[in-house]
Amino acid sequence: MPVEGPFILVNPDRCLGCHTCELACAVAHTEAGSVIGAVLAGERLQPRNYVLQVDSVKISTQCRQCEDAPCVKVCPTGATYRTETYTAVDQRLCIACRLCMMVCPFGAIRVATTTVAGRDKRAAFKCDLCIDRLGGPACVEACPTKALSLSYPREVIQQASQTTARQFLEALESQQQLASNP
Repeated sequence: MPVEGPFILVNPDRCLGCHTCELACAVAHTEAGSVIGAVLAGERLQPRNYVLQVDSVKISTQCRQCEDAPCVKVCPTGATYRTETYTAVDQRLCIACRLCMMVCPFGAIRVATTTVAGRDKRAAFKCDLCIDRLGGPACVEACPTKALSLSYPREVIQQASQTTARQFLEALESQQQLASNP
């Protein structure tokens, strides 16, 4: 049985649109590890998530870590690939063709300038769940309202099942009360 990898779940009711998650993500992917250090070192701050506004709703969007990822299927160089638990981009192999951007159903991939082997080039950027970061995804840790959480499919399904079962039991109870008190 394959391991079901985690993904970042967003609660739009809690998102303020403050962009703290974007900044935390960008900083987590620098050598300096801080905004000031990165700026002083001339590092680029490239977030892998983006806050969008749709009508009156603000929401952070990032890679959903698709198990059958369309971005992996279309990548002509193998730069976009799937591990056992997440989808990643090897920027050394990326040719910035933007095919991954075009097929991502969540708009979670961007192409930007990066430095690879001492040379500037364009390459794809997407959420990697801060896989090398001990504290987990920087965006989740930094969100002031806890609108972001690292979730696992089984947990989400179990929680939804619990909620549905509770609603069903409440409906049965209401039906019994109506039947006994006509």
